[in-house]
Amino acid sequence: MGSRTCFAGVIFGLLAVSAVVHAGQVVVAPDGLTPKAALEHIRAAKAQGNQEAWTVVVKPGIYALTETLTLTPADSGTPQAPVTWAGEGEGATISGGGVVTGWTAEADGTWSAPIPTAPGGKPAYFEQLWVNGRRAERARLPNGGQGTASYFNLVKPNITAVTNAAGKASYVERATLTNALAAALGKIPADEFPYAQMCVVHKWSTARRILRAFDPATMTVETWTPRGWSGWSIWNARETLVSFENVRSAFDAPGEWFYDAKAGRVRYRPMAGEAIETAVVIAPSAKLSQLIAIKGNPDKGEFVHDIAFRNLTFAYSDAPPTDGAPVNGPTESWQHQAASGSDGLVTAEGAHRVTWDTCVIAHTGNYALRFNDGCVSNRIANCTIEDLGAGGVWMGASNGHVAKGETLKRRVIKTLAPRSTAFNVIDNCVIRKGGLFNPEGTGVALTHVSDSKVTHCEIYDFYYTGVSVGWTWGFQGSVAQRNEVAFNKIYDLGKGIMSDMGGVYTLGTSYGTTVHDNVIHDVWAYSYGGWALYTDEGSEGIVMERNLCWNTTDGGFHQHYGAGCIIRNNVFAWNKKLGAVRMARQVVQDVPCTLHFVNNVVVVREGPLVGRGPRGVGGIWAGNLWYDYSGKPELDSLAWDAWQTCGKEVGGRYADPLFENADACDFRLKPESPAFALGFKAWDHTQAGLRKK
Repeated sequence: MGSRTCFAGVIFGLLAVSAVVHAGQVVVAPDGLTPKAALEHIRAAKAQGNQEAWTVVVKPGIYALTETLTLTPADSGTPQAPVTWAGEGEGATISGGGVVTGWTAEADGTWSAPIPTAPGGKPAYFEQLWVNGRRAERARLPNGGQGTASYFNLVKPNITAVTNAAGKASYVERATLTNALAAALGKIPADEFPYAQMCVVHKWSTARRILRAFDPATMTVETWTPRGWSGWSIWNARETLVSFENVRSAFDAPGEWFYDAKAGRVRYRPMAGEAIETAVVIAPSAKLSQLIAIKGNPDKGEFVHDIAFRNLTFAYSDAPPTDGAPVNGPTESWQHQAASGSDGLVTAEGAHRVTWDTCVIAHTGNYALRFNDGCVSNRIANCTIEDLGAGGVWMGASNGHVAKGETLKRRVIKTLAPRSTAFNVIDNCVIRKGGLFNPEGTGVALTHVSDSKVTHCEIYDFYYTGVSVGWTWGFQGSVAQRNEVAFNKIYDLGKGIMSDMGGVYTLGTSYGTTVHDNVIHDVWAYSYGGWALYTDEGSEGIVMERNLCWNTTDGGFHQHYGAGCIIRNNVFAWNKKLGAVRMARQVVQDVPCTLHFVNNVVVVREGPLVGRGPRGVGGIWAGNLWYDYSGKPELDSLAWDAWQTCGKEVGGRYADPLFENADACDFRLKPESPAFALGFKAWDHTQAGLRKK
């Protein structure tokens, strides 16, 4: 094959060769209009006063973008005459990637191709690569695998402030690596350090740093940050894992790739059965992270509205550029939570009544969809969202906006502000395989958002939380009220890599919020905090009921601190360590913590039934059924009789709940179960997940 390369291959519609336009309809085709040309045609028609409904028919093909497709209020429809973008048949794909060509087989069995050219003529920089539809792993030390085997531990982390002549401080980070395999870092030439990254997983946060230096004699690695460490972000030996990417000496496993900036080549080590003549290799187009941007202006009351996307695929994006860093260079990221600094392949502000139905959003370096300020009554339904660099859907304004004259306090908030985000629905979607570039990514994050729903979804294969609700810490009030998380299957989280997470995780005041009829299992933390249901700092006013939860590192339910939450009619089984039910703090900000725990079934085979804390928390504990299959029940350091007499459990029992088959995780109760006499109500667990056709 030739040596000249560019982002080329199966890329259609870069020029409008021929247009197919009818009244109210535009056709996008490989040999016709581009998506941008179709958008501009409808915009021009509307500017001339056209008020009819429009349909953009997108023929099968791959339509590669080199810049973001931006929708403005001028592109809106109306409820009676919407604008619909619809894929015809299968395979209509809006892509942010280009096919890398010019591959050569090397003597060592690897392949290489010239780095494609970015707009402006410079070599494109990218951090994701896909081969035949599979995300390839960047040359990594240690090699990827299962659990902590794919990371190094560190000791002696420290940070030193350095002040320049202008008085501005930056910080040098150093840590000693303990695994002998890390000595391979000593083989990195000095001129390759700018493209090698150190990836840090610390509790519930992650960071990326450019590797600055490595001392093989002391096994000490050095990086740099402008922000320093504070509080929870201090790296430590017990809760921090590290790995390294884009390291030439680690380019040794089939399926790996290496961005060889020095030689101007992309290198790939093929897997068995892959042929250089037929392989399709796709890279994001020069740090393109947003394929679709929906840009309204909430402050002026100008919204993008009444647009629908149906039967379309949106695929291939890179991670967003780092703040203050060159656009065309390696990512450096600081520690957040839930990958809050990431944008989305689709990013919206001021979107009203915009729908994604039966779409695929995949192969991202960021979130699939992100809805920021002023997003109301949008709907994501029947979609497959997968292979994600960060998370699935981020939904929430930049702050807790309230209407003029209102204040944000611990009170019910009903009136929306222009920048409020509310009344959105995520329904009947598969959201899976996330956190592949930023492990913080969450399946669904509902932050400063109210009156929204996540229902009948299957959310799995993430390194962090499944569904997160709320975005305030402590008892300060929140707009995240009346949200509903219901009938979802949420599982395979944490993977023993991250810590402090939940199947469903809540923060702050959430009056009217309900979490019900979900099936949650296999939440595995690295050091601590693998919970099924987790009411974190300041959670209050939430009802969690009819949730089936099993296989968790630390417990089925944990309340860090909160007030007035009701945990009712759930099943919690098979926690490993800290207690199937656990509290952490009793009084915060002079607010006494409370919890109402009623009619639940709680069973363990190892670890305590109740971890520390509940005896100091107010509220009602009544009608619960407890059982320890090991025969040694422990409830907040008490035996069963002492637990009852301490006044915490009213009318509860310690007895075998009589599951149909506990060993096989069949938690249906037999008719003679003692739980029913206590008031427990059975429900149909099979209704969770995707709706049955």
